[in-house]
Amino acid sequence: MRKKEEAVLHAATKLFSEHGYHAVGVDRIISESNVAKMTFYKYFPSKITLIERVLIRRDKILRENILEEISRYRSPTKKLKAIFDWYGNWFCDPDFHGCMFIKASEEFSTDGDAMRVVSQGYREWLQNVIVGILRDIGVGRPEALALYLVLIIDGLTVNSNMFRSGVDEKLGITWSYVKQLLKN
Repeated sequence: MRKKEEAVLHAATKLFSEHGYHAVGVDRIISESNVAKMTFYKYFPSKITLIERVLIRRDKILRENILEEISRYRSPTKKLKAIFDWYGNWFCDPDFHGCMFIKASEEFSTDGDAMRVVSQGYREWLQNVIVGILRDIGVGRPEALALYLVLIIDGLTVNSNMFRSGVDEKLGITWSYVKQLLKN
């Protein structure tokens, strides 16, 4: 990837994460990325194209990070816990401003929008990863439980963005309930 293209993607990701997609204009992204307007439009013909690329890139990074985290463990239960731990670490990061996919699905509410498709694709991928882990654990109805766990993760994400304190406690409580669900 070219250096200036990377600068735009980096600036846009930071700004969209902090402020949302509609609140950030192209001129601000150009200014923050320190590129010329023509350079911006050379790589990104429109703001929508930029948003799509940012979300696709974010999706790829999250998938890689989560797979790397769970690959450290052999036990399926520890793999599942690793997903929750990964999210907990993310929630405590000073650059955490909520989920870019949740924001995209709120700001682009039309079914079929590329932003919604990428956002939904990430959630479906995460759910499928969890289904595989739950099957390895031997849980009955792993698809239903995986959906429930993704909903819990989404709730934790929104809650952690709204309330910055007590993340460790919330994750501890959540994990204690998840362990109970695994026994049923």
